Amino acid sequence: MTERREGSTEGKTQRSTEGRTEGSAENRVDTAEFLSQVALFKSLERKVLEGLASRMRMVYLLEGHIIQDNDPVDGLYIIKSGVAKVTRSSQVWEAEAVLAILKPGNCYGEIGLIDGQPPSANVTAVEPMECYFLPREAFLEALEENPEIAMGMVHSLGTMVRAADQWIAQLL
Repeated sequence: MTERREGSTEGKTQRSTEGRTEGSAENRVDTAEFLSQVALFKSLERKVLEGLASRMRMVYLLEGHIIQDNDPVDGLYIIKSGVAKVTRSSQVWEAEAVLAILKPGNCYGEIGLIDGQPPSANVTAVEPMECYFLPREAFLEALEENPEIAMGMVHSLGTMVRAADQWIAQLL
């Protein structure tokens, strides 16, 4: 299924869905090839990548679409095209820090895949985006079948922690 998500309006996300399916063998092979270039999945064998690809669907996020830090966790987004910014609002004053700019090949939602908690930051599409989407339940099934997926996640999460440490050090 292909899903189009429109920009947020006063904090409420509007969604519309098109009824096209992304499950053909050719699409799975193309998706697996793309996944092989994503840091999170780079170390996985082709068979495992194709299994992940079969569980994914394509979503389109319009410019201005926001995934807010209090939204329920739904899965992993891997950017195929477009750009997003990751921000965190101050709890003390009216300020917002840009934590990252995400481009094709980057993903978001990794932490929520593991702990099931809402996102820790806002993600805003700064231009229209095309993303591969892996629902959390499908990820957990794939992880159970292929524990080697966890090793890619460990490396990716370690990189995120180091980046956060450097960012915090800059604030001190």
